[in-house]
Amino acid sequence: MSYSDLLKPRRDVLSEDGIEGIIDFENLKDPRKRKIEARPADFFALTYPTADARRVIETVHRRFSGDRDAPGLFLFEGLKGSGKSHLLVMVYHLFKNRPAGQDWLGRHNLKCDVPQDAVVVINKLTDLPLHSIWDFIFEALTGKPPQRTGLQPGLDEMKAALGDRFLILVLDELERGIQGISNPAIQTQNVAFLQMLSEWSSRENRVTLFASIYSDQVEPGSTLKRVPSCRIRFEHASDKDRVVLHRLFENYLDLKPEACRPVIDSYLSAWRRHGAVQTDDFTERFSESFPFSPDVLEVILDRVPARGGFQNLRGALGFLTRLVKLTHQRADMITPAHADLSDQVVTVLLSDLDPAGDLIRRARDNMKELESYPLVNGLGATAMLYTLSGSGRDRGATREHLLRAVSTPATDINEFERALLALQRYGSYFHVQEGRYFFDRDEQPNAKVELRSLLVPEERARDLIRRLWGEDLFREPVSAVVLTDVEKTKEALGEMEKGRLRFVLSPRRLNAEERHLLYHGLDERNQVILLEPRDPQFDALANRDLLKWAQRALAAEDLKPTAQDASRKEEYDRIGRDDRKNISDALKRAGLVYVRVEKYGNNPSEDVFEEENLGNSITKENVIEKLGQLFPVQYLAEHLMPRLSELRGVSVKDVNHDYRNILGFPVPTHQNSVSRAIRVLCRERHLGVRHQSGNFCGQEPALTDTELSNATLDAPFERPRPDQPPTPGPRPEPPQPTPGAQPPGPVPPPVPPRTEYSEIVIPSQRGPGALRQQLASRLQQIDGVRISRVRFTIFLESASGDLSALPQALRGNLSGAGSLMAEVTITKEEVGGKGDVEQIAERLPNFPGASYGARLDIVVPASVENEG
Repeated sequence: MSYSDLLKPRRDVLSEDGIEGIIDFENLKDPRKRKIEARPADFFALTYPTADARRVIETVHRRFSGDRDAPGLFLFEGLKGSGKSHLLVMVYHLFKNRPAGQDWLGRHNLKCDVPQDAVVVINKLTDLPLHSIWDFIFEALTGKPPQRTGLQPGLDEMKAALGDRFLILVLDELERGIQGISNPAIQTQNVAFLQMLSEWSSRENRVTLFASIYSDQVEPGSTLKRVPSCRIRFEHASDKDRVVLHRLFENYLDLKPEACRPVIDSYLSAWRRHGAVQTDDFTERFSESFPFSPDVLEVILDRVPARGGFQNLRGALGFLTRLVKLTHQRADMITPAHADLSDQVVTVLLSDLDPAGDLIRRARDNMKELESYPLVNGLGATAMLYTLSGSGRDRGATREHLLRAVSTPATDINEFERALLALQRYGSYFHVQEGRYFFDRDEQPNAKVELRSLLVPEERARDLIRRLWGEDLFREPVSAVVLTDVEKTKEALGEMEKGRLRFVLSPRRLNAEERHLLYHGLDERNQVILLEPRDPQFDALANRDLLKWAQRALAAEDLKPTAQDASRKEEYDRIGRDDRKNISDALKRAGLVYVRVEKYGNNPSEDVFEEENLGNSITKENVIEKLGQLFPVQYLAEHLMPRLSELRGVSVKDVNHDYRNILGFPVPTHQNSVSRAIRVLCRERHLGVRHQSGNFCGQEPALTDTELSNATLDAPFERPRPDQPPTPGPRPEPPQPTPGAQPPGPVPPPVPPRTEYSEIVIPSQRGPGALRQQLASRLQQIDGVRISRVRFTIFLESASGDLSALPQALRGNLSGAGSLMAEVTITKEEVGGKGDVEQIAERLPNFPGASYGARLDIVVPASVENEG
């Protein structure tokens, strides 16, 4: 159903040229009668008998029916477009074209008897510059202008010129005409002449004066208002609506209220459901304004005139005519949403309220960019009407205005919310302030970035997330890859430098098949560290928030070169930084777990993976530090111990190869992790090291890492000590005395008891206290033991962190991020007994986090069992 089923638009409303929206007094002089003002019958057909018109007609009738109290001065006061000219033209035709006037009066049950021989003098003073008002009056009365005497004519001269006739003087734009007289003296004379005429009209009905003014605060209004008059100020708001509707629809006066009630009720019900109608008087207002919503007439007939009105074309009526022409075949009613900014006529009319002319264009561009949202055009049109017709806090449309503009009984409120949110997010010139929605020339960079981000492909956004994660957050651009496709990730790992840890950052938790496939066939695969999100629901490359932030960051980057000033460039920079930070913060919150391979089988079902929580570790340095705690050198040494028998004759290089390749083995976190573990085992006499430069067991191999790599492992072996006396051989039996021989000489002193030399090795302990306890435990069952020499080894390693947290004795005055590895060896000779070595252990330097070991050379009597 369309409202045109109830109300029929007038022919000129739908014509190509449209209606004459402005009544021009000067058009009365059109000789060819093309203008509506010059055609009395047509003019009266379009004239609605407003309360002001009825009052004028009633007063005129009283005046010429013998009522001496009826005033003879009629002042029509109001702003441009209020209806002053229309009322003056009506008065003119009532006197000048009585048959048409009387017919119209009869149709509306009105009565107005006027003299038939009245002289009607009209003048629109802005179109006919004058020297004096009396000139054209005398010319109308006498056929010739009065003689120029420099003074206005007196009352007797006027009476003589008028005779027994009636003078009807109709003056439009009187105020502007008087102000247009440059000579102050002549201007004063004209005001005095008008005062004389108005006072004459109050005494008898021979002269009646009708004049339009803007204000009674300036001349001639300030003078004329002192004379008794009929003052019309166009204060009947409802009449404005009826005048417009009667002008647009030829059957408006015949429309019964109950005919449009179903349409009105259905819309009001929908609006109330959405909270768009708050007052009870809205129903009555709607009935009076149909087919326009009350909001349309309020904007066009109240708000727009308050801003100065439509100045250049056909006024408010012309604008409403355009809305009728655009909607009469398809709309149930007309709302502000029908002021389509893509319509050229609408935008030309609205440009009267947008002098700069670019606000409408910018708003139209915003809506074109968001045309995929069905309600955006209506919302934008409504916001634009309220933007152009308001100012200050009144500028813009409320949410209720917008709802009433676009909501029909069939509208889904979710569509409204989506469209409004789209305008707020993506409309770079669309603003919201204190509950009002409006357009402004001040562009919103954030909205522009939002809109531009819609054009950024998601794959490009994922590339940015991968780059930010690997390079900026994990801080490893070379040996880390963010997993996308397993095969592509394996290719990337294959291209990385071997001999160091390689990291796979998985954006999501992988399943068993994916983990198995990732490690299958890799070189040095025990050096591949798989890191997955701690949050099992997280997926960095599918997370909508991360993708949106990445798209926005890239959009800001794209827009920055287009900015024309430094402040706007900085704004785009800030937006890009903020969105990148949002991505980094989200990745940090998701956290990391290290997926440790306990067992790697022939198929995924045989694999065993353990997830190690890495705490807040997010950078490569943090992760390596955590891995160092999971796989310390001592742990690698302990893992080597059960394998020593099978490693005899194997090179250190091959052992290192095993630990870099065999999944399930401890992970060497540093390039020399395996060689350091072998050095520990060699010092502790768990194995021997043989190299062409020397053989070592029970001491630190004096080999470089390169030399040690080429050395082979062997079982522990003894090395002769410089202070160890040779073991005595068997003592010869004393000779037996021969009978008759001389008795033997004196018997030599007995040989002292044989002593034995041994070694006790205390493996690495956490702190000097733990070392002392181990020493006491190992020595408590050995009686008479003497320690000839003890060597303490202190080893401290910090892969990364703040150097200032380490002992100053080791780091000096260095601070800040860094790593440290230190090994301290302290040797004491001729220590003494068990208590002496325990005291020495208690006095060792205390380095938190360091490991403490000891090797003791002991001497015990041969009869005493060596427990070491």
